[in-house]
Amino acid sequence: MGTGKSTVGRELARFLGKKFIDMDDVIQSRMEMTISEIFDTKGEEFFRTFEKDIAFELSEESNRVVATGGGTILNDDIRLRFAETGLIICLFTEKNQLVKRLQRTDKRPLLRGSSEEEVVAKVERLMEDRKNAYSKISIRVDTTNLTPQEAARKIIDLLKIREKILDQLQNQYIVIS
Repeated sequence: MGTGKSTVGRELARFLGKKFIDMDDVIQSRMEMTISEIFDTKGEEFFRTFEKDIAFELSEESNRVVATGGGTILNDDIRLRFAETGLIICLFTEKNQLVKRLQRTDKRPLLRGSSEEEVVAKVERLMEDRKNAYSKISIRVDTTNLTPQEAARKIIDLLKIREKILDQLQNQYIVIS
């Protein structure tokens, strides 16, 4: 949710020579609707079920970087599936920077139509709601003051430190959440 998963993921894939997949793009393409339209017409429960199906499908593929939606990893089944078959990296951003980023778009169905005060309150609630799930991810990168390229390079540096894991990832995908 505004941490740069798609832009950082795209850069990371480019640096690593892997294919980049944005789960939201896959969902929108398959449903022929925007995420907001899916939420509006079919509801969040439908969206989360469809999202899980796509996540499980992508977990079977290898040699790619996958950017998820901010709520994807809240589903324990999805998080555990990705952890079994790949490496999960959690991007996070300080609240004030996150609010600034989120106010620049109307593509966030959980934040649409909100005043600045409402966005701040919703961001605080979402951060609190997601804190437990996100804390289960061992690799975390703060993107607050980083460009997408800097964040991708930081991830690569972390992966180099974990060279043993990097060797195992040659034919696996990476999930950015």
